Amino acid sequence: MVGERVLSESDGTIAMRELPCYTPRLLPPKSAVCRHGAVVNASLQVRQAEISDIRSAVALHREVLKVEFLARCGNRYLRRYYRAWIESPGALSLVAIDGDGALCGVLLGAFDPGRHVKAMVKSHGVALGILLVGYAFTHPRFGKELFLTRWKRYALGIWRVARGSFTKRRDVIETSRSPAAPSVGEITHLLVSESHQGSGIGRLLVNEAESIAQLHGVAEMTLVTPPDMAARQFYEHLGWEFGGTLTSRSGEEFVKYRHLITKSPGQQPS
Repeated sequence: MVGERVLSESDGTIAMRELPCYTPRLLPPKSAVCRHGAVVNASLQVRQAEISDIRSAVALHREVLKVEFLARCGNRYLRRYYRAWIESPGALSLVAIDGDGALCGVLLGAFDPGRHVKAMVKSHGVALGILLVGYAFTHPRFGKELFLTRWKRYALGIWRVARGSFTKRRDVIETSRSPAAPSVGEITHLLVSESHQGSGIGRLLVNEAESIAQLHGVAEMTLVTPPDMAARQFYEHLGWEFGGTLTSRSGEEFVKYRHLITKSPGQQPS
């Protein structure tokens, strides 16, 4: 059965809830052209991430996003972070595996961001917090940056979940949506190894994430990305619409994008 882990609120047991069928996608042979014109390597596979992928995914994360704050939180924290993402209901966690069996791409996101974050913090928040504090104590420069830019925000998020008053993050979506509005998913990380960049893997990961999100009734995907021209050109080439800029509480600049993936009255997918 294809399903997801569901934690019972009453007795704490874990059951499986059946989900729409998802089959790992085997991509065309070498030199074949897929539907968007990308040439890919032989036997490239895009599938859901597994626990056994964590070490390779963390190594790729630190290789590609070495200056990102998350990548500087230590290997133990990142491994727990990826495990939390893989186990969280509502999350998207995909990997691309090349013909030699090596992990060459990762996508993290959510088809239900509010549910995902709440479950992730509830199940793994304490462990993630302990690992983060421990790393901060042994790396004073990192600890100072954590305290000055993020600690208050992280602590507040955990407190809200503990109090049961957590609401969905609205970083890139409007706060005024009605309950009947189409659901909105998000992509938070997209990583492709340097040796595979330009081969179409990023496009395939994004397309697969949108296909899974559609199975769960998602009508629109959103993301934020650093204002890097290559990243902006990549998403705009895939039909994503520029949605403005924002500055995080820690002073980092980002650009917002959105992509309609399901028809609604009076609208056409881009």
